[in-house]
Amino acid sequence: MFLKSLELYGFKSFPDKVSLEFADGITSLLGPNGCGKSNIVDAIKWVLGEQSTKTLRAGKMEDVIFNGTDNRKPLQVAEVSLVISNEEHHLPLDDPEVEIKRRIFRTGESEYYLNKNRVLLKNIRELFFDTGVGKSAYSILEQGKIDQILSSKPEDRRFIFEEAAGISRFKVQSQEAERKLVRTDENILQVETILKEVKRTYETKKNQAAKAISYRELKAEQFSLEVDVQLSTLKSFLLLRENKIEQKQRSEEAYASQRGSLTEFDQEIEQLQEQLRSLGTQRISKQTELQRLDEATKGRSDKLDLLTQRFRDFLQQKDQAGARAELIQEHIERDTDEIDQKLTDIAILEESIEQLQAETEQNQKSLEQTRTLISNQNTEILDLEDANNRFNADSDSLSQRIKELGDVIVVQLEEKLKQSGYTLENKEKARTALLKSIEHLKGRIAEEQTFLATLKQTGISSEDLLNRQAQFQGALLKDLTQVQSLFDSYEAMQPTFLDELISDEGTISEKRRLDQEMGNLRKQMQINRERIAYLREENQNLTMAMERYQEAISDQKVAMNQLLTQKQGAKEWVSKLQRSLTEQEYQYKDALKLSETAQERIYETQEDIRSVEAELGQIKERIAVLNAELKDLVVVIEEQSRIIREKQEQKNTSYEQLQTLRTEKEKLELQIDQLATNITGVYTTFFENYGKSLKEFENRMEDEVPDIPVLKSRLEEVRRKIDGMGYINQMAEEEYAEVKEQYDFLSKQLDDLYRAKNDLDTVITQIKTRSEELFIASYKQIAHNFQEMFRRLFGGGKAELTLVDPDNVLESGIDILAQPPGKKLTHLSLLSGGERSMTAVALLFATYQVKPSPFCVLDEIDAALDDRNIGYFLSVLDEFAMKSQFIIITHNKHTVMGSQTLLGVTQMEPGVSSMVSYKIGNVAGEDVILNDDQELVTIEE
Repeated sequence: MFLKSLELYGFKSFPDKVSLEFADGITSLLGPNGCGKSNIVDAIKWVLGEQSTKTLRAGKMEDVIFNGTDNRKPLQVAEVSLVISNEEHHLPLDDPEVEIKRRIFRTGESEYYLNKNRVLLKNIRELFFDTGVGKSAYSILEQGKIDQILSSKPEDRRFIFEEAAGISRFKVQSQEAERKLVRTDENILQVETILKEVKRTYETKKNQAAKAISYRELKAEQFSLEVDVQLSTLKSFLLLRENKIEQKQRSEEAYASQRGSLTEFDQEIEQLQEQLRSLGTQRISKQTELQRLDEATKGRSDKLDLLTQRFRDFLQQKDQAGARAELIQEHIERDTDEIDQKLTDIAILEESIEQLQAETEQNQKSLEQTRTLISNQNTEILDLEDANNRFNADSDSLSQRIKELGDVIVVQLEEKLKQSGYTLENKEKARTALLKSIEHLKGRIAEEQTFLATLKQTGISSEDLLNRQAQFQGALLKDLTQVQSLFDSYEAMQPTFLDELISDEGTISEKRRLDQEMGNLRKQMQINRERIAYLREENQNLTMAMERYQEAISDQKVAMNQLLTQKQGAKEWVSKLQRSLTEQEYQYKDALKLSETAQERIYETQEDIRSVEAELGQIKERIAVLNAELKDLVVVIEEQSRIIREKQEQKNTSYEQLQTLRTEKEKLELQIDQLATNITGVYTTFFENYGKSLKEFENRMEDEVPDIPVLKSRLEEVRRKIDGMGYINQMAEEEYAEVKEQYDFLSKQLDDLYRAKNDLDTVITQIKTRSEELFIASYKQIAHNFQEMFRRLFGGGKAELTLVDPDNVLESGIDILAQPPGKKLTHLSLLSGGERSMTAVALLFATYQVKPSPFCVLDEIDAALDDRNIGYFLSVLDEFAMKSQFIIITHNKHTVMGSQTLLGVTQMEPGVSSMVSYKIGNVAGEDVILNDDQELVTIEE
């Protein structure tokens, strides 16, 4: 099994379909940095089922699709096909070649194919279990994989040993068995829960079924008693019926005697009727001949009508042939005109095609203009977003300044409050005193007004009234002075320092200006956001317009195809009409010939009409003779009928006597039938009540049964017992059977689940035991080979593999200790880059000695090796290349010269990888690399 070819289309930097053919031995993949060599390694990993975007050096899986360049549009699909030789059937397939294909669309849909058949990712992975091949196996070794092998976590390097031991398949089987075991435990819990519920129903239905059985036994006894009662009634009816039958037999004998006397009348009447029938036969014979002659007359008339119709038809045929010739001539002229019209239509279609081509070009131009406008608006969106980012920064700065001013305002308020001595308590006291004084003043004025009104009513003199008002004004002035004093005290309590803070130069005014500036800034940001939203919405509309242009272009292409099809159809129609003209000319000649033939038939038909008219006259003369003979025969028949009627009257008198005997006989038959009806009613009633036939129990009539009163008494007792049982679940036995079946089924299912759980435990144990045995055996062989391979690659030294947890082999990490020549035994992290690479190569080749991979891809693992280590590396590589296929991505000349095949990757177009061919030649006795033009190529190039 080896890698035969790799085909890429749309994968990363390979937009064009590229095919790589691989050969046995060592193949070097050359090319400058950044040309896409590692993309080939990614393609191999990807087609083998790699799902990690980080491993594939991508942000998301769709990034593996060619994303376009300045000169190329992005593709919508990526596809990689890998062909592997399977002639030795290392893979579990009968095909000599195995093709694996993976395809991904820009929409995220992914497809896998195995030999052209659609499969699942699981099928691809199972195909390569324990072969050393796979996305995570040791068939692909790159710088990142070296770091994983030499990672500080010993658990990260287990995958190499598991793949070499062939336990990857067992590991998957064990995980699947453990998942099944968890599902089995869940099923056991579910079945136990259901079984508890079913058991309660099972006990209830069991009691109901027992009650139903008792009920059924009483119903059976009731039925047996009903049978005996009905049989007794039936027996009475049967005895009475036998008596009536005997009376009927005696009546029938008398009836037969009277009926014999009627026979003589019947014989005489029969003789007379025979003579009458003979006369009737003669009458019928003549009537038949008359009828035949009528039919002949009708036949000749029909023939005459037919000939007349043929005469008319031939006339019409002649006219139609002439008309058809004229019609064909018109068709010829019409088709000639239509050919001219079609030729005109073809010219119009050609003009439409030219116009549609121009419209398509215009839509294509509009599409490009719209695309440019979207790009410009995207640039404006970026500029507006940058401006908003700057505004955000300015906003943060303003917010910080506003916060600082807020802190300053708080500090200034505290200082001013301390300086002024202002307190809420003092302010409230001054306010309360002022309000009390004002209220006191209001009360004094109201009292004075009331007092003055009272004085006026008592008739006080004007002089006394004026004196009283003067006194009141003096007191009022004194009170107002006190109020003014209290108001001044209250004013003194007001915080005047607030006026300083809110003045134009004050701190609060400055904060207001900053707030206004912040508002303007946010308003501008909002305007920018609305503009961005508008531009984005406009871009969406433009994108939709682009889609409409694209749809219009597609529709125009379809319309173009339709016009071309119509043009082709018109040409074919012209050709068809031309062929039709030729056929119509022949038809025109045929119509003229048919008109001449019809004229000849007209003369023949006229002669036939004269012959038929002569035959019709002879038949009418014979009909007149037969009608006269028939009239005489009718007179004789009427006389014979009169004689028969007289004999019939004598017979009727004797028949009346017979009817009396028949009435008596029928009365007895009616009574017998009534008894039969009663008997049938007993059977029917019994069947309607019980659904069974009473005839099944007729054998019991021969047995002695109690009298009917005794039977009815016992029947009533049984009915009372049945009525006293209450509600009976008639379906209890069936429901009990169903519940019992369900109960038994669940019990059996629970037993099966417990057995399945035990079997799964056994399988998991066996798998783990077998996996441990295989892993330990492979681990020991790899550890031994690793020591030898390390000494061989390093020219000495020592290396060891140790299990971190020997008691847990299947989960234990594997530690690596290395001692290059001249150094102490140390951990891998302390080795140089070249020593780390060589240690990883030693472990890889040690694994190959246990289980070689059919092919191996090495991605610049020789980058850190010097010329001496390269020599060791190539010597070992040549040895393993006899059994495995190696594909090396390298920049090292020694590695290249040690390869049998060279493949080149380059980028003649920026961002687009392509393949070139190289070969090893000899110039001046030295191996060199040559291109297809036999020109010398250096590794640097």
